[in-house]
Order: sequence, then C-alpha cells, then structure tokens
Amino acid sequence: MLHPLRRLLDEARAFLAGMHGALIQQSVEALELELIELEHAFLSLVLGGLVGLPLAPLGVAADLAPLLEDEARILFERTWRGSDVIADLFSRMGGEW
Repeated sequence: MLHPLRRLLDEARAFLAGMHGALIQQSVEALELELIELEHAFLSLVLGGLVGLPLAPLGVAADLAPLLEDEARILFERTWRGSDVIADLFSRMGGEW
C-alpha cells in the first residue's frame, strides 16, 4: 500500500519541479526581452538627437555616451557594410562567416 503512494508523491514532486523550472525559464526570457527594450529606449534617449529626436539635453547625452560603446560599434559596423542584407542574415545566424 505504501509503494503506490510513494510513487505518486515522487511523480507529483517531479511535476512541481518541472513547473518550477519552466516558470524560472519564462521569467528569464521576459527579463531578457525587457532588457532589450530598455537598451533601445536608452539608445533613443542618448542618440536621438542625431536623427532629429531631441529627447535628452546635450550635457546628459554627453555624460551617458560612453555607456553606449557596444551599440555604437554595432552601428558603425553596419554603416561600413552598407545595405548588405545577406551579410546581416549570416551574422545573425552566429559565427564568423
């Protein structure tokens, strides 16, 4: 009689552990998407003046500009490549092609 109850409890524990892991993974994915959106908002705030969106005072934008080193590098790389759509596609697939 104890054996079926033990098995049921083990399966319930495994199910709950799986649900816990899935919830953690879903939370991490939501936070990663939020981070990307916040980075885009930050980039628009600091570099918006370059495209005609004066959202931040020049002094604030100048103080925050060093924090955009990685984004600026990506923008310059895209500028040098021009409109090479195939290169963009392969670069998003990962690896050095």
